Amino acid sequence: MCDIIWCKEKKADGTVCNTVNYLDPFNFWNWEGTIACAECGTVYYIYMIQGWMYRGPEKQPPGTEPDIRPLYADKPLEGYVRYLPGVEGKTRPYLCLPREIYLGKPDPRRFSIRGYPVRGWAPQPPSTGIAGSAGFKWEIEKLSPEVWQEFQEMKKKGEARDW
Repeated sequence: MCDIIWCKEKKADGTVCNTVNYLDPFNFWNWEGTIACAECGTVYYIYMIQGWMYRGPEKQPPGTEPDIRPLYADKPLEGYVRYLPGVEGKTRPYLCLPREIYLGKPDPRRFSIRGYPVRGWAPQPPSTGIAGSAGFKWEIEKLSPEVWQEFQEMKKKGEARDW
């Protein structure tokens, strides 16, 4: 559920803006400030308390700088015209995108937290077959002898433990 600002301002060419600007509740739950329309740039003042529009939207004078831009906007009366998050000068990007360390390849873990071998590390040895399919019975000593040796060393040192 989110709140909206439906902009009905006239643009420079004489047409009506008719843009729905979506205000996601995470950022606008308890918020007071100005927000710009994604299409025409008209700035509105809003004051939200506990997700309810307490005051506004009130049109601000031209030239007012907005505090924030909407996350998403569309024009429902004109078909599929929309502004996705992160369009420069129109909408803002998601603020809760994962950091760079969470994007890309997974961490190559060969041992579980208890020190036992797991099957999910990359790259898998070629002996596992197509797409790393080792079958139901996983014979680690045959498929990955170097991991098996490392596991045996960990057991000798007492690093591999049960519960």
